[in-house]
Amino acid sequence: MDNGYPILIIALLIVLNGAFVAAEFAIIGTAPASVENRAAKGHRVARVVAAILRDPVRRDQYIATAQLGITFASLGLGMYGEHVLAEWFAGMFAAFGAAAWFPAHAAATVSSVALLTYLHIVLGEMVPKTLALRHAENTSLWITPAIMWVKTALYPLVVGLNSLGNAILRLFGIDRGTPSHNLGHTPEELEYLIEESQAGGALRAESGRLLRELLRFTELTAGEVMVPRVKVIGIPLAASPADLRSVLRGASFTRFPVYRKDLDEIVGVIHIKDLLPKLMSGSSIETGDLQPAPYVPHTAEVDVVLAAMRRETTQMAVVMDEYGGTAGIITAKDLFDEVAGELHEDANVPEIWPDPQGRLHVAGTVRIDEVAERLGREVEHDEVETVGGLVLSLLERPPRIGDAVIHQALRIEVTAVEKRGVKTCIITPAPDEPGRAMKSS
Repeated sequence: MDNGYPILIIALLIVLNGAFVAAEFAIIGTAPASVENRAAKGHRVARVVAAILRDPVRRDQYIATAQLGITFASLGLGMYGEHVLAEWFAGMFAAFGAAAWFPAHAAATVSSVALLTYLHIVLGEMVPKTLALRHAENTSLWITPAIMWVKTALYPLVVGLNSLGNAILRLFGIDRGTPSHNLGHTPEELEYLIEESQAGGALRAESGRLLRELLRFTELTAGEVMVPRVKVIGIPLAASPADLRSVLRGASFTRFPVYRKDLDEIVGVIHIKDLLPKLMSGSSIETGDLQPAPYVPHTAEVDVVLAAMRRETTQMAVVMDEYGGTAGIITAKDLFDEVAGELHEDANVPEIWPDPQGRLHVAGTVRIDEVAERLGREVEHDEVETVGGLVLSLLERPPRIGDAVIHQALRIEVTAVEKRGVKTCIITPAPDEPGRAMKSS
């Protein structure tokens, strides 16, 4: 190697190999939403990249082009680089008189292969792959024009190899017409990413909790989130001013369902700002004063409930039971609380709290899955959703203070009742005797 051209050619082949490697990993790691945003702002290359990401066939052709480039660059590096470096090593060994100690040609071949392998793996594979994955979007935008030019030049070969690959994959029942490099994530994968980001310090604990609650939000149903009928404070459509004053005096809400005969005939929702003029003038409620109240089944998922509220431009919906009666109501605040957690004006009214003895105090309206999450173990029941409902189901009668049930190795003791339901209870570990009820003393 009297001149530097062979070294330049070897370096060029390594750079080309690295560029094709970067192109392949960058297109796989690029987030479609971010590229679509750039494309919408008029970025020309972003439009091309976005179109590639949207179309599985174009994306596979893009990746096939990169793989062809990697193959050609690697073959060229092996065929040309090994020969050139072997001659250089042989000359160096001869100059130092090493040929007297070992076969110079064999040693030169081994040395050239070892050096090329090292350069190829580190500079041609590992470094560009890492850089491309860390800066996927910018790498895609930078290198895509060159890859598209190579794709055009090698188009017959790209299409031919892709067709051959598709034919072989079809023998294994794989359809390349669907996305072969899925850039989406399942909710479980997203939860894992959130936990990893939180553990790595990229997300604050509260931000991570909110994101996890958002992912679980659509798994909830109206029946799980609603205010049950026994706790609903409604106003009769024919209520007198004295009745209105009585309701407002004992309630802390801003919206009330309005019904005809009973809560099974809710005709709308009225805001407190519309009630006050009625009190001042001594007039009755009229249907024109009411906001609509959409009806949803208790099995409806909460995103369906939210859509119904948006459609009717209201913040309350009526939850129906399986017979068409009113099972409860659900408000926009109830939905918000499921994500952000309940916000009480009085900080002394938590729904779940431990005492110094390690016992868990729980309100009867708390869902069983919330208790399970708090305890870090599985607690479930096929027929009921709340702790109060679980106690009633196992007791098979109205609860009394001191009643206790055992369910899935947990002892649940009633500490307060409200009407015919459980207001609060204490949960402690117990022997695994599922479904057993104990009488109060």
